[in-house]
Formats: sequence, C-alpha cells, structure tokens
Amino acid sequence: MAAEAAHGATAHGGEQAAGAFPPFDVSLFPHQLIWFAIAFLTLYYLMSRVALPRVAEVVDTRAKTVQGDLDTAAATSAAAETAKADAERATAQARAGARKIVDDMRAEMAAALAGDRAKADAALATQAAAAEKRIQDQRTQALSGVGAIADDLARDIVAKLGGK
Repeated sequence: MAAEAAHGATAHGGEQAAGAFPPFDVSLFPHQLIWFAIAFLTLYYLMSRVALPRVAEVVDTRAKTVQGDLDTAAATSAAAETAKADAERATAQARAGARKIVDDMRAEMAAALAGDRAKADAALATQAAAAEKRIQDQRTQALSGVGAIADDLARDIVAKLGGK
C-alpha cells in the first residue's frame, strides 16, 4: 500500500513534470469550460440580482436628484424673472410718477413766474406811464416858458442892435 501510494505520488508528480501547464493542457479543457460556465453563470446571476439593481437604484436616485435640482433651478429662475419684471415695472411707475411731479412743479412754477412777470410788467408799465406823464408835463411846462423866453431874447437883441 505504501508502495502504491508512493507509486501514485510518483506517477502523479511525474505527470506534472512531464505534462504541460494545466490551463494549457488540452485534455483538461472540457472540465475547465464547465467550471468557467458555472463561475460565469454564478457571477452573472449575482451581478444581475444584487449589484446591478443597486447601481441602477443609485443611478435613478441621482437622476431624480438632478432633475429635482433642475426643476428647482427653473422655478427659481422663473421667480427671479418675475421679480425682475415686477421691479422694472415698479421702477417705470416710480419714474413716471416722478416725471409727472416734476412736470406739475414746472407748470406750477411757470404759471407762478408768468403771474409774477405779468405783475412786474404791469407795475413797470404803470411806472413808465407815470414817467411819460411827468416828462410830458415837464415838456409842456418847458415849452410854455419858451415863448416868454423867446420874447425876452428878441427884445434884448433888438435893444442891443439899436432899437428901443
């Protein structure tokens, strides 16, 4: 028995030494192909039932998160555009109100200035008329005295020339 075991060990060891590398031994290909198929099917089953669903779940969760973020960004952008439009509308209304106030103040100031100018023109016209009247009175008075002065002057000239 020991001899058979030694012979078996020698035969087995001798077989390895004499044979090729086991994965390249053509006589072992059918067994290797069967174990390859079993390992492949086992890994395929584990991947399809365990790993891939988890990966798909993570991908779906991420896609939902991204889509939610995009929806939130779109809603925020729409709200910002609405707020911008409201602010522009309020600014335009404020500008229109300010422009109306300025125009009203200008019209009021122009009316007040026109009233003041009319009063000043009337006062100046009254003063000018009074001055014209005084000038006319002084002219009339001066012209009324011219006749007497001319008579006196004519008498003086005649007296000097030899007359009376």
